[in-house]
Amino acid sequence: MKVVDAVVIGMGPAGEAVAGNLAEAGLETVGIEAELVGGECPYWGCIPSKMMIRAANLLAEARRIPGISGTSDVQPDFAPVAARIRAEATDDWNDQVAVDRFVGKGGTFVRGRGKVTGTDTVEANGQQFHARRAIVIATGTHAAIPPIPGLAGTPFWTNREAIAATEAPSSLIVVGGGAIGAELAQVFARFGTAVTIVEGAAN
Repeated sequence: MKVVDAVVIGMGPAGEAVAGNLAEAGLETVGIEAELVGGECPYWGCIPSKMMIRAANLLAEARRIPGISGTSDVQPDFAPVAARIRAEATDDWNDQVAVDRFVGKGGTFVRGRGKVTGTDTVEANGQQFHARRAIVIATGTHAAIPPIPGLAGTPFWTNREAIAATEAPSSLIVVGGGAIGAELAQVFARFGTAVTIVEGAAN
């Protein structure tokens, strides 16, 4: 069992920041992540979604040209958006840059799921750690799948599949009209998808 100062389970936005700060402060820190360091925002959330919104807004603006300042012939093409998300936002869903950044601060990175095995012990990927000072739990969340009859047997997207899409579907039902649902609905609608939003609340 390796003795360290701190173990951070979950290296999303909060966990990555905490682990990095601890390592920079000179504490022997282990960061554990099963998926991608950085979490939802840089890979399946705010950063790639803003690229999609920017592209969709350009289409919307181009469609306003007739009758205002000239003529336009707009043909939506989702392929450049998907390519840009892969190349610029997510590095094709590779987090090596983020891992190297943490390790460069003096941290130790472990790929896997952390399990708290005692008041000051953690296990991950066959390795055991004794945390002298702290265990930080920053495991984040995941998309909530509503208990809709028949949904389990139907192929469906969460925000992750929507962000990783390589083409705009012909039609889409978005369950939930919150910020993420509304953003993605508008993006795909502007790329020619027939979109329906289903929202249980009044607004």
